[in-house]
Amino acid sequence: MAVIQISRIQHRRGLQSDLPNLASAELGWSVDTRKLYIGNGTTEEGAPSLGRTEILTQYSILDFESQYTANIAVLQSNVVVLTGNIVSLESRVTALEGATTDETHVALSAGVVTAQTITNTSANNAVITYTMSQGSAQRTGTIRVARVTSDVSYEEDYTETGATDIVFSMNANVTHTNLNYTSSTAANLTYRINSL
Repeated sequence: MAVIQISRIQHRRGLQSDLPNLASAELGWSVDTRKLYIGNGTTEEGAPSLGRTEILTQYSILDFESQYTANIAVLQSNVVVLTGNIVSLESRVTALEGATTDETHVALSAGVVTAQTITNTSANNAVITYTMSQGSAQRTGTIRVARVTSDVSYEEDYTETGATDIVFSMNANVTHTNLNYTSSTAANLTYRINSL
């Protein structure tokens, strides 16, 4: 009669902190964290690095959950910062709207070769929005003005329904900035100055 012997395969086990480096393909069980590892083997065998690789279990996924929770907390704090920025921008827009003066209507003369002053502002930074009609042509635009002492820089953006010959220019002194124009044809101008 044959003798039947049943063998038991046992893997390394122990506390996570006591688990040794594992041999190639050797399994190791961490009894306190319930994580399963397999030995990487040596670099001569083709392993990318020495040590062990965790085999995912249901307990490994719980660790991922804590990482996701941390990432969610970071994203939520970013949302709070963005919300604060939106509130700040809204308050700035409200302030700009509050700083708006009423519209002013001016008739621009024809044949103006030397720059004539239309208006001036004492603001260091301003936006002048305007609508102008010259004959059947309409022009709508914005002039952004920045002044430091007597140096002024400005940028004009506009659209026209037809050609107009109005040319705006700016000059400044220490206390204010002048909006000037030249034109060969009369025009009507409506403008608003928003101090920034």
